[in-house]
Amino acid sequence: MTKVLAASVGMVVGGPLGALAGGGLAMLFELRARRPERDPPMTLVLLLLLVELRSGLSVLAALLGVAESLPRYASLRRVSRVALVSGLLAAIPHADERLRPVVSQLARAQRTGASLSGAVRRMLDTELASARATRIARARSLPVRLMVPVTLLMLPGLVVLLYAPSLLAMFEDLTGVLS
Repeated sequence: MTKVLAASVGMVVGGPLGALAGGGLAMLFELRARRPERDPPMTLVLLLLLVELRSGLSVLAALLGVAESLPRYASLRRVSRVALVSGLLAAIPHADERLRPVVSQLARAQRTGASLSGAVRRMLDTELASARATRIARARSLPVRLMVPVTLLMLPGLVVLLYAPSLLAMFEDLTGVLS
């Protein structure tokens, strides 16, 4: 219905091309609304967990707090509920592939008596180092990826800019004044 309405308004405003543009915009908005929400980055989860743990909460209360702060992360909510009822070891199978290492490290640290905030801090440092390595690799590949656009778009303009004055002078010498 919205596509028809948008196409009608487009038809009134811009004719047939306006109808196409209006219908296309309505379809784009519909596709964007249907796009599934992505899970939050793991660095955000680890950072919130570190803040909760350093504020003096237990690991289960910290997991519940982070799950409440990120309500769209369904796996974290499920893990926090299972961990509250059955413990962290029972919650490991319920975690998704991104959250499973975090929950297993928390369970190991809780079982051995190691510092929970230290374990989360090390995981956060590892995650940040991996993201930094990815950004550096993308930055190093940038010249190769920009070679085609520079060659096709900028180089012809540069050639015209450099050779146009000499070509105009040459044509002027051959044919006389152009004006």
